[in-house]
Amino acid sequence: MPHNKYMGQTQLKESPVTFYGYTYYEEFFENFTSINTRKSYASDLSKFFLFLTENFKNLKKYNSIERKHIITYRNYLSETGGHDGNPCAPKTVARKLAALSSYFDFLVEKDECKFNPVGSVKRPRREVLKPTQALNTEQVRALFAAIVQGEVNEHGEAMERTPSSILHRALMVTFFTTGLRKSEILNLKLRHYREINDDKVIEYIGKGAKVGQKLIHPMCEEAIQEYLSWMKSQGREVGPEDWLFQPTRNPSDPKNLNKPLNPRTINEIIDKYAKKIGLNFKISPHSARATFIGELLDAGVDIYSVAREVNHSSVKTTQEYDKRRRRIKDSPIGKLRY
Repeated sequence: MPHNKYMGQTQLKESPVTFYGYTYYEEFFENFTSINTRKSYASDLSKFFLFLTENFKNLKKYNSIERKHIITYRNYLSETGGHDGNPCAPKTVARKLAALSSYFDFLVEKDECKFNPVGSVKRPRREVLKPTQALNTEQVRALFAAIVQGEVNEHGEAMERTPSSILHRALMVTFFTTGLRKSEILNLKLRHYREINDDKVIEYIGKGAKVGQKLIHPMCEEAIQEYLSWMKSQGREVGPEDWLFQPTRNPSDPKNLNKPLNPRTINEIIDKYAKKIGLNFKISPHSARATFIGELLDAGVDIYSVAREVNHSSVKTTQEYDKRRRRIKDSPIGKLRY
């Protein structure tokens, strides 16, 4: 397989290079500020070119790729192109086609193609096959309570709270009361947690390098302050450029604690407390975001305000999280006055 630094492989020495028999331009990826976007696009393109080499062996140049090849690939994704031969979700198919279309637009600029073969291909409706596993209010409260209670001894008696539980509570409350993405929270530094006009806010870098400010809930402020106080009591002063959330220990290098948390650690923390309260479904950091959005919608906040709050570029994305049941008695018909 060709080297691709965006998929965690050896860094390329020059560009362009040969990629599954095609000219591969790193310049295209450098245009995206988010490393996650680069990795996602690189993975999508890699899968597409592998599909071409396995199914259309006579294709050797970009100019040879036609609309019919894109349609065949789209149908493959929709039927068996997902994990374990399952269909990809319509939203996933649409995203992959968008990545291809963006790359072919770039190739047209490079005179590698005369036209973009993806442009006229019909995209599936961005429907969600499997709804995000959001929690209800009682489940969120139980999750928080499980952390506050700390560990229990062999007799089932509550023990003094551990350093880990202090960090875990700060993290979990931040996830569920801000609706921020995992990457946005892990990349926070102390300077991003600040006060504006007597209000505590978090500044963050969102998708598409958008800079946002988030007014934080009093519960979140209290949890973060408790965590920072514990850090100070341990002689771990956090400066403006230090990571806000740091590991409580590092077995491989005990002195190196001023670093961001491992993304997998967040999933493990959430999974730990989900099991503790007996949830019978899998949740993730994105479940916290879905819960945040759902709670605001249930509280009557209009969907446009919610979309702005979670930095969605389109309100259609926010609508995917709207799981409220529409009851007949809620019909707007009753508001007619003629």
